[in-house]
Amino acid sequence: MKVIVQNLATEYKDEGSGSAFLLLHGWQDSLNTFDELAERLKGKYRIVRLDMPGFGQTEPPKTAWELQNYVDFVSAFIEKLGLDVAYIGGHSFGGRVAIKGIAMGVFSPEKVVLMDTAGFVKNTTAKNRFITLLAKAGKKFVPERLKKKLYERIGSDYYAAGALKETFVKVINEDLSEYATQIQIPTLLIWGEDDTATPLADGKRFNELIRGSELKVIEDAGHFVHREKPESVAEYIERFL
Repeated sequence: MKVIVQNLATEYKDEGSGSAFLLLHGWQDSLNTFDELAERLKGKYRIVRLDMPGFGQTEPPKTAWELQNYVDFVSAFIEKLGLDVAYIGGHSFGGRVAIKGIAMGVFSPEKVVLMDTAGFVKNTTAKNRFITLLAKAGKKFVPERLKKKLYERIGSDYYAAGALKETFVKVINEDLSEYATQIQIPTLLIWGEDDTATPLADGKRFNELIRGSELKVIEDAGHFVHREKPESVAEYIERFL
């Protein structure tokens, strides 16, 4: 389905019935990442998910966005559909949006589920500075093939970000530690034990920062825990909600 939000044609899905559960996908992903999870939950909840601007079938933003822009966009989407969101679930980048939006009072769900969520600059500061340097100077002084190899070597999504390169740099350089401490609603953290993109150490840190939060670690799962182990993730979510 399509709806116009902030002058952007936005793709979304609305399935099931019951309390509204909004799912926010990660960077370079789409609403389809939650297909299996939605199939397991839509019998009890109204599952709403959207393609964020620049991903899936939603138009890209006209200018480089910051995380705040995505928070405002999701807020406008909720208002446009007239949703009474009871629960929010976010994976990776989607978790970033959820954390900042909830901490600022833009979103007011009863509970939140964060899956392999990104949000810390710690231990990656040097890498992020290197990415920023390449983003600014690399256009003129670094050959395209070399840039691609450099980005792949440091495990960065920057090169693959396409038109969203500037947005990517802005997003990864915003630390959400302080925002995490401001979350006061029940929070479930679900982490793949073998996640290398947002390692388990990040999950443990969120667990410390978000008062009263629960951390569930799933074995033999990586960054896309909701796709690798949808049964386990759905079970944890149902118990939590």
